[in-house]
Amino acid sequence: MSLPASDRLILALYPENSYAWTPEGEADLRVVARRRGVSVEAGRFSAEAGEALVAAGLAQWQEPGPARRARLVLNAEGRAQASLAQGAQGVEPVRAMKGRLRREGALIIDDGESPLAWLARRGLLAAELFQAGERLRRDYDLARTLPSITTRWNAIAADRHALAQALPMSEQALAARQRIDRAMQEVGPEFSGLLFDICACLKGLETIESERRWPRRSARVVLELALTRLACHYGLFAKPAASAPMRHWGAEDYRPALT
Repeated sequence: MSLPASDRLILALYPENSYAWTPEGEADLRVVARRRGVSVEAGRFSAEAGEALVAAGLAQWQEPGPARRARLVLNAEGRAQASLAQGAQGVEPVRAMKGRLRREGALIIDDGESPLAWLARRGLLAAELFQAGERLRRDYDLARTLPSITTRWNAIAADRHALAQALPMSEQALAARQRIDRAMQEVGPEFSGLLFDICACLKGLETIESERRWPRRSARVVLELALTRLACHYGLFAKPAASAPMRHWGAEDYRPALT
């Protein structure tokens, strides 16, 4: 999938000392990059692509002086967005530009991929449930994006002992795995697999219903139950008080046997 001209332009403007300008008598923009003290042309783009960046608040025109023409450069927000697409964190440019990426410390979070974010934006998921799911998702992302992490995470849903078999890892990754293990034990086997599919694999509800042969619209109901238990584990909801155990029941003429 190719990127639109405005997205390709923002990538071209990202290198240090790069800018775009319009030569006299021309309509298109020329991107120039300074490399080792030499100006090198890095591409040509339509004027509309530059206008789109300015309208989006990602670039601005600079007036360097009477001897030079105005230059189009990225502002701070434009550079921040472009930096997410450079591959340093393993993010493809198409995903960076098409998704809703944000940084959280060492992580890059793509809200556009999250089924929880999709539900929350449409008012179909309570804030506490979304927060619980995002917390679990951040732990999965942290655990699998830091270097030296080699455990196959798709085995965790079936084998919680996989955590103990992991190779040496950073303290952050180890702490994230321990939090995941505690959360999965708390929600129980009936919900741990679903939460793994949603929060780690980012599967949509329709995909889950198809794979598990569930009735339509049932995945959301089960997801809410799973997230409620997860939210209780995180302290976002108060845990329901345990009811007194039922000792026995029987008909009106029931008489217990004497032993």
